[in-house]
Amino acid sequence: MVFTGFSNAVDGVVQLIVVLIMFLFVLALAYLTARFAGRFQSNIQSRSNIRVIETARIANNKYIQLVKVGTRYIVLGIGKDDVTFLTELDEEELNLDALENRTQGSFKDILSQLQKKKDENDTDEN
Repeated sequence: MVFTGFSNAVDGVVQLIVVLIMFLFVLALAYLTARFAGRFQSNIQSRSNIRVIETARIANNKYIQLVKVGTRYIVLGIGKDDVTFLTELDEEELNLDALENRTQGSFKDILSQLQKKKDENDTDEN
């Protein structure tokens, strides 16, 4: 009788370990799938003739986008249900150097920048 309780406890621990291993396996598989999809998506965009150069939010669900189509630069107004052609720009009219110097940081970098801003705001309030 004593061994039955001990056996049930061991079975419970073994089941917990198996579930944790399965969870970690699914988590790793999801991570690898997301990385593969991200690489695939970036490869498609780099070979595309259409690229979104810059996006500016002007209101809730309303944006202005600068899009490069082939060698032409087009400005579009993007709304919730519609897309409107605004104008076409020459490359000389654009400040492309500012866009090239702008880097997309990692999530860790962005999070640390937000934390610094929050800390500065907290010290300013005191």
